[in-house]
Amino acid sequence: MNNTLKVENLTKIYQSKGKTFEAVKDINFTINDGEIVALIGPNGAGKTTIVSMIGGYILPTAGNIFINGKLNNRHNVGISFGGDLGFYGRVSAEDNLKFYADLANIPYKDRQSEVSRVLKMVNLDGNRKQLVQEFSKGMNQRLHIAKALLGHPKLLLFDEPTNGVDVEMAAQIRQTIKELTKKEGVAILLTSHIMGEIESLADRILLIGDGSIRFSGSISELIDKSGVTHIDRQATLEESYLAIAPSLRRK
Repeated sequence: MNNTLKVENLTKIYQSKGKTFEAVKDINFTINDGEIVALIGPNGAGKTTIVSMIGGYILPTAGNIFINGKLNNRHNVGISFGGDLGFYGRVSAEDNLKFYADLANIPYKDRQSEVSRVLKMVNLDGNRKQLVQEFSKGMNQRLHIAKALLGHPKLLLFDEPTNGVDVEMAAQIRQTIKELTKKEGVAILLTSHIMGEIESLADRILLIGDGSIRFSGSISELIDKSGVTHIDRQATLEESYLAIAPSLRRK
């Protein structure tokens, strides 16, 4: 397998009023083609900072980020942070995506077909002419994913992809994410506070605490590491995470 993403010695230090805060501390990891890796950890552990550096929103203090073997290859990254912002509400889903396809430097002759492709992938083809302000929260989340897919990126960054949507829509979004790795060979870095979602999606987990990677491995390996006892079944990821969480918080 090839490394779609390789992070080497990634560090982020903030300085303010003479004080220094090391948000991310010399981390290293890889994600292979077709692999889903989840970042989990408490608020303030450094997850968003890591994703933001990989996505190019903030610059690292030190370290390197290789995407498809190339340093800082940001044009090969699709980013979906979800939420209610990011689209023009009084414009159709199709025209919103055409605008973003233009920003992604997709040739004009290919824009219509590319927009159609990504709308079909997230099951919004029938809503292409609908104004985004009329979309439900789940439809809006899927439109964010469609935007991230423009231009066939090899790496996708997903932050809380099912946040605030109902159970049925969350299941549809998770299925879409799974199909991306199977059909497209896309690598995915995922953050979520929903442990059941991580269990259903992730091939591997990076457990973040105080800006450092405290664990890297499979869900079953993390459950074993947690040492949760006194239950008559295998512990869930949520139970295991809660057992470990106190040791992850910043001092």
